[in-house]
Formats: sequence, structure tokens, C-alpha cells
Amino acid sequence: MKLIHLFIILFLVSCSDEIDRTLPSQNNDDNTNNENAINILFIGNSLTLANGGIDFHVQKLYEAGNPDVIVETHSVSVAGASLKEHLMSGIAVGNINSKDWDYIILQENGVIATINPEETIESILAFKEEINTSTSVYLFMTWAYEGQPEMTEQLSSVYYEASELTNYNVIPVGLGWRDLTNENKEIELLHSDGVHPTTSGTFYASSMIFSILSNQNIFQVDYNGGIPSNRAKLIKQSVLESIQLYY
Repeated sequence: MKLIHLFIILFLVSCSDEIDRTLPSQNNDDNTNNENAINILFIGNSLTLANGGIDFHVQKLYEAGNPDVIVETHSVSVAGASLKEHLMSGIAVGNINSKDWDYIILQENGVIATINPEETIESILAFKEEINTSTSVYLFMTWAYEGQPEMTEQLSSVYYEASELTNYNVIPVGLGWRDLTNENKEIELLHSDGVHPTTSGTFYASSMIFSILSNQNIFQVDYNGGIPSNRAKLIKQSVLESIQLYY
């Protein structure tokens, strides 16, 4: 029954994502090389793309936290896509080769990571062959879906195994997400569809990614991602605690 449930979720991911997302990728730059910029590439699916895109919010966090630093983010994010599908399409690899990226963030389809972890490992290893060794690569561990709490440990297992094989650091969004959800039921990180993030969930992921990439204290950044300041404060506190615990 659990396997059937996961396949149903996979179908919902590939279908529902199309409702408010018409572009396979988002750009926050003009695709030109700025030698003084920090260039960040996100490769994922609608979990990265939702609510304006994590790339958008990470850029806004950089602008608020250190306006003197030029940051250009780009996202190759397709609804329902797995890392294997990104490799097969060639678009992600083309973007990897389009400029000298400082950071690349890889995000796997959560269902694939849990039911076929071998594919996830193979895909991340294949990306390693395509990415310049001078680029810092991070693995964006996502979260458990509604009614599937065991996904957190499953995702953690595959992402950290991939980390050991590649020396890519894991950004443990899913672990911190679980902890905050257990501690504060009033903060809804998961959308009512049971898969995608709410605006708060996107802000949580963006804040952790920004904090790890920039090594800045998220509390010193005056950007709340469009959510109430009291909620943003709780999220920022959880992000700090989770980085200390899991990163």
C-alpha cells in the first residue's frame, strides 16, 4: 500500500505542479558572465520552483544581507523532474557548461529518492562527472510528504550516502523541517497538497541554503520572504539550530 501511495504522490507532483508554473526554469540573470558575481545554479523540480523559486529568495537574502556583493542565481527546475531526467534532457548539463558556477545545488525528486535510491546515487555521481571541480556542489535534502514521516530518514540516508561518495555537503532542510514541524504545529511548512512547500516552507529552505552558502547569520538579514516577521523569526531560529545540529 505504501508503494502505491508513493506512486500516487509522484503522479500528483507531475500534474499539480503545472497549474501555476509555466516555465521549466527561472532566471535572475541575463545569462552573461559577470566576473565579480557569485554565480549560483539550482537544479531540481517544483519543490525548488514553488513560491517564486528558492533561487529568487536566496538572491533576495544576499541582497539584504550583503548588498555590496553581486549575486546571480539561475534555476533549471522542471515540475516532477528527477535528476536522471535532467541529465537525459541535456538542458541542465548545458547550463552547467554555460559559465563558471561558484555553487550548484542539486535537488532530487523525493519519490525517486525513496523508492529508487540507487538511481539517485547514480544520477548524483553522473552530475559529478559534468561539474567543474572548482565549483562547490551541495545536495538539497527535501522533506517528508503528508502522511509519510518515514521519508525523512529515507531521504537523509540517500543524501548522506551520496555525500560520502562525492564529498558534496548536504543541506539538511528536511531534518530541520521535521524538527520545526514537530515543535510548532502552528507553522505550516507543507502545502495542503501534501507535497509542495508553503511560502513559509520555501522561506525555510531558502534561509538554510543562504546561511550555508554565505556563512552569514540569518538573523542579521532583514528579509522575511513575504511572511509575517514573528513567523520568520521562528523559522530563522530553527534554521540556525538545525545547521548546528545536522550540518
